[in-house]
Amino acid sequence: MRRILLPVLLLSLVTATPAHADPSRDPRLTDNALYSVGPIPRSACAEKPINRRNHVPTARKYVTFVMGCLDRVWSTYLAEAGIPYKKPRLKLLTKDPKKYCGLDWADYDYAWYCYDNREIMVVLDRTLLNLDPDDLYIFTMLAGFYGEHVQHLAGIEEARLEGESDDPITDVRRSLLQSLCLSGAFTGSVYRSMPRNVDDWKFIVKQRGKVVQDRFYGKPASIAYWMNRGFTSRDPKFCNTWTAPKAKVA
Repeated sequence: MRRILLPVLLLSLVTATPAHADPSRDPRLTDNALYSVGPIPRSACAEKPINRRNHVPTARKYVTFVMGCLDRVWSTYLAEAGIPYKKPRLKLLTKDPKKYCGLDWADYDYAWYCYDNREIMVVLDRTLLNLDPDDLYIFTMLAGFYGEHVQHLAGIEEARLEGESDDPITDVRRSLLQSLCLSGAFTGSVYRSMPRNVDDWKFIVKQRGKVVQDRFYGKPASIAYWMNRGFTSRDPKFCNTWTAPKAKVA
């Protein structure tokens, strides 16, 4: 699997609006209602593997099914937390766009969460579906982008952008690692219903570390730590990267 995030798009997350306060002291980040409910209840999301390589209709059905699970689980959970819910848009393409979210698109990328219109876009072409499509990778990729949307709904994204920080790169990393942790929490809540075992999860965590590691996401060890923390706890409380020591978000 290739890199899923464009550096130029990530840089747009660093150039925030005018600063007001240190993010580490903002209760919207450190004491958010998202952390107050407890573990995500276990439920079923019995995925059906894509199996057929480079087959767009099967992949489209798979992505749409997973998004339906994400909508169901997070709408219920956020209601318990008292956080208004609105599902993200989903846009599926079969070839790379020239531009997306106002920026040029690179032909080696295949998915993105656009903050401007709250949309998850996936390009279902050979870049993603070639030879041996890794269903669980696509599953956790979608869940990670959905985690970014959850951060928006909970006010976490707004608080980060409004914050003053001496280290904005680390703040972006805290946000992205939190989205991966939320991905793990969701996946852990439905994993027993999936045709998967523990080794499948370990493999995908390792793959994610290889694919997305950079100065924004951090080291593979940090990626693994937060994905596993979410997966084993199923609790967004344990995805609170904003109170974690810097060594845990390196």
